Amino acid sequence: MEKIAIVINSLKKGGAEKQAVLLGRMLSGFYDVRIIVMRPEEGISEELITLYGGKKSDIVELNATTGRGITGLCYVFRRWRPKSLLCYLTYANFAGAVSGRLCGVGNIYQGLRNARMPLFKVLAEVIANMLSTGAILNNHAGLSFFRRHGLRNLTVIENCYPSIRCQRKREAGERVTIVTAARFVTQKDYRTAIEAFRIAAQKMPKLYYRIIGHGEGEVDLRQWIVESGMEDRVEVIVNPVNVQKLIDECDIYLSTSLWEGTSNSIMEAMDASLPVVATAVGDNDRLVEEGVNGMLISPGDAIGIAEALVTLAGSCELRNDMGGCGNRMLEKRYGMDVFRKRYLGLLGQDVSGSRVQEVQDLPEE
Repeated sequence: MEKIAIVINSLKKGGAEKQAVLLGRMLSGFYDVRIIVMRPEEGISEELITLYGGKKSDIVELNATTGRGITGLCYVFRRWRPKSLLCYLTYANFAGAVSGRLCGVGNIYQGLRNARMPLFKVLAEVIANMLSTGAILNNHAGLSFFRRHGLRNLTVIENCYPSIRCQRKREAGERVTIVTAARFVTQKDYRTAIEAFRIAAQKMPKLYYRIIGHGEGEVDLRQWIVESGMEDRVEVIVNPVNVQKLIDECDIYLSTSLWEGTSNSIMEAMDASLPVVATAVGDNDRLVEEGVNGMLISPGDAIGIAEALVTLAGSCELRNDMGGCGNRMLEKRYGMDVFRKRYLGLLGQDVSGSRVQEVQDLPEE
C-alpha cells in the first residue's frame, strides 16, 4: 500500500487542523497514512484524535529525539519513505517541501488555507512552491492572489464537512441569540461585530450575542464590549469543548471577517440550520447565497450588518427558511463524497482504487 504523510504544525483545535484530520481519515481507506505533527507542544486535541478514529499510532510527533523542523521531517521520511506529502499552513509547507525534496518524496503538495497572507509568509510559500509538485487551496478567492505572487500548479479542493445533520427548525422564543465562533484575531474584525450588535440591540431588546473562541485579541474584545455598554447582553466563551452544542442553541450566525478562505465556522452554522450574516470576502459568497440562506454585507459595514441582523431577528419563519436552505446546500456541495473524489483524483486514484489522470491547474477566472 502506498504511503502518504500529512504534515501540520499542531493538532490543536482549529479549521486547518480539523481538515487535516478529516483528510487523513478519508485517505486511510486507500493508503498507509501518517499525520506528522511538527510542534506537538502547541497542543494535541483529544477531540481531533476522536474525529480521526482514535488511531494514535498513525500520529507522529516530532521531539528532541527525532529532531525539529526540517531535521525531524528528514528523520521520519528517510525511515518511513512516503510516496506523497500533503502539508498544511506556511511553516509546514516550507519545511515539508525542503525536507521532502531532500529525501526524494515523489509528490509534494503545500496547503494554502486562506485567500491572502502577509508578505513574509508569501515569500516562504513561493520558495515552498518551487520545490513542490503543486499547491492545494481550500478556496477560489485565493487563486488570483497566489498566481499574482508567482505560485504555480494551483488546485482548489474546498473544505469537507462530514456527518451533516438533518434540518432543524427552531421555535420563536423570548430571546434571539446571535453567535460567532472564531479566533480572537484581527482578521475576524470583532470590533465591527460588536458595533453592529450594539446598533441592532438598540432596536431589538430581545437580542443577545454569544462569542466563542480564543486568541491573543481577547483583552481587546472584552474592552470593546465594555465600551459598547452591552456587557449584560454579550457572552464570551473561551475555548470550550462543546462548540457545536453552543452554536446549536443560537438563532443567527454572524461572521465579520476582513478576509477568509473557506470558512469552517460558517459550515458549522449551516450544519446547525442557522441563517448566516457574513461579510462578502473570500469564498463566503459560495457558502452564503444572498437572500437564500443568509445575507452578505461589505466588510466593516456595521450599519449594514446591523440591518441584516434586525431583519432576521424579527422573523422566526425567515430564520428557519434560510437555515434549512443552508443545511441542504452544505450537504450538496461540501460532503465527504466530493472531498474524496477531488483528493483521490489529485493523487491519481478514484474511489474504486483504479488510477486516474492527475488533476490539472484550474483555468484563470
